[in-house]
Amino acid sequence: MPMKGAKVVERMNERSEEMATEVTNLILYGIYKVLGAGARGLGNSIGEELLHAMMEEYGLNFEGSGDPQELLNRFTDVMINTFGFAERGEIDVEGNRVTLKLDNPMDLHALQLLEKKGMKPVLYPMANAIAVAIKKFSGKNVLIKDIRVHDRHVEVEMLILG
Repeated sequence: MPMKGAKVVERMNERSEEMATEVTNLILYGIYKVLGAGARGLGNSIGEELLHAMMEEYGLNFEGSGDPQELLNRFTDVMINTFGFAERGEIDVEGNRVTLKLDNPMDLHALQLLEKKGMKPVLYPMANAIAVAIKKFSGKNVLIKDIRVHDRHVEVEMLILG
C-alpha cells in the first residue's frame, strides 16, 4: 500500500497555557520516574539556570540589599508576577530556616502524580533557584529538607547551613 504524503496542519487557535503546563508537568514526572532520588543531583544545575534566566532575562536584581528576606521578596515578585509560576507565593526566613509557600504552582500536578505513585519529590526548581541565590549572595549552602504537596499548594522547607 503506497504511503500518503504528510498532512500539514496549522494551529487554528492560541496556544493553551494549561496544555503547555500539563506537558511540562509530564516531562518533570518522567524525569522523576526515570531518575527517582537521583533527580536531586539535577537540582543545583536547574537552580543555576533558572536564577540566571530570572536575573538576565526577567530583571531580577539583588543589588542594594544585603537583607536575605528582601532578596527573597524580590525573587518571589519575579517568580509570581513575571513567570506566573503560581497564583500566590511567599518565602519566609526565620533564622536558618527558609520556607517557600506556593498556591497553585504550575508544577502542582506533576508533584501530585509523584505522590500518587508513592514517589517523594526530592527536587523543586524554584527552591533550587532560591538555594543558588542564597549561596551566591551569602556564601552559605542550602539544604532542601522537605517538599510537602497539598491539594492546592506546595511548601518547601530549606535550611541555610553554616
